[in-house]
Formats: sequence, structure tokens, C-alpha cells
Amino acid sequence: MFRSASPTETAALISLAESTGIFAPDEAEALLGGVLEELHAGRLGDGHQAHVWASTATSPAKGWVYFAPTEHADGVWDLWWIGVAADSQRQGIGDGLLKFVEEVVQSSGGRLLLIETSSLTPFDSVRQFYIKRGYAECGRVPDFYGIGEAKVIFFKRIQ
Repeated sequence: MFRSASPTETAALISLAESTGIFAPDEAEALLGGVLEELHAGRLGDGHQAHVWASTATSPAKGWVYFAPTEHADGVWDLWWIGVAADSQRQGIGDGLLKFVEEVVQSSGGRLLLIETSSLTPFDSVRQFYIKRGYAECGRVPDFYGIGEAKVIFFKRIQ
């Protein structure tokens, strides 16, 4: 089931992000923790949202997403984070989370969904995940995250 992320589960979502192996603990705390704090304080603007997937309304989150409309772009949304706990991967949770985001974007009048990720080898499976779900690579920014690590941008038409 999907539900909005609550402020009380921020620490658990940071741990979940760390379990994916994509974020180091300090990165997860600084990036995800900071964004969730800003979101729950109402400082991120309209449309910013974080949702979790859990088997029941009271069970711990097994996956999460954070996405928002792109400011100054008509009908364009960004999916900033999607993550599934390491012990729950390859069970369809990531698919469900991505479909959930696409449905929210579509019902909000969105027409494009953008996703950014890294070009590094550990992200090969992440990039393949998006490609298999109909996303197309539309750009790379060399050395964006660091020397030798490009930002890879994907998009999908939603309507």
C-alpha cells in the first residue's frame, strides 16, 4: 500500500536509502534527511511529495519515492529519489512505486517525467530499470557529480 511519508519515519527512510548501497550514510542523511525535513516543514512548495510503500498501514516502509513538479516548466515533473530496501528488491516494489508516481503525475496534468542518475558502473542496473520501463536517455552532463561521473537524464511522456 502507498501512503505519504510521515516525519516520524525519516530515520527509517534514511536507513532504507543506505541499505540500497547507492548512498553512503552521510550522503543519505544530508540529501534525503535534509529534503524530508524541508518537506515536512512545508518549505518546498506545492506538489513536492514523498510516499512510501509498506505491506500494511502500520508496517515499516519497504520503498519510497520523492518527486515534484518542475518549477517554470508546464507539465514537467522530476522524480528525485526512488528506493527499495535491499531485502525487498526484485519483488515488484520498484515497479509499483514508479507506476504510482506516473499515475500521480498524469492525474495532475503532467506530460513529462524526468529522472536523473549517475553514469557510474554501480548504477548500471538503475539505468536499465528505467530503460525497461519505457524511459529514454535524453542527455548526459559530463563530470557533473565528480570527475568521471556524468549525470544521466531520462524522460518519459506521460500523456
